[in-house]
Amino acid sequence: MSETEAQGLVPLHVEQATDEAPEELRRLILFQACDEWFGLPIEWVREIHPLDRLTRVPNAPAGILGILNFRGRVLTLLDLGGCLGIPPGTRPNIHAVVLDVADLDLCIGLAAQQIAPVRPIPASAVEPPPREGGVAGLEGIFELEGRVAGLLDLARLLARALPDS
Repeated sequence: MSETEAQGLVPLHVEQATDEAPEELRRLILFQACDEWFGLPIEWVREIHPLDRLTRVPNAPAGILGILNFRGRVLTLLDLGGCLGIPPGTRPNIHAVVLDVADLDLCIGLAAQQIAPVRPIPASAVEPPPREGGVAGLEGIFELEGRVAGLLDLARLLARALPDS
């Protein structure tokens, strides 16, 4: 027995400082569209708005679900199924995820079936999307609570949905 142990003192093990920075967490809003879960960085979301009185636009591209009045402005509502080339969902869309894009004249949103709380996701948890059979418009995929979700790449998604913008 050492002298310090005999005195009832226990040596303290001080953790050595490491050069590693804490892992980056991305704050994502999670939502369901087309019966699939997606994440979008919270800085791209202005607000969640109830989806009502949607007006269909004749001859609109497949990615545009319609337009609606949002605080006196025309909001173009995108359908992720049409934008990403995935089948439509079995449940109705009841929310509009209003996007905060750099162009103040552009008022745009994503149709969603369900909204989940904002979650911090470690950057290391996001894996690249599959090369074969992957969905264009995704930055990556991640798993949360047993569900696989796609992390949307908003720039690519908008380029696909609004090619003339």
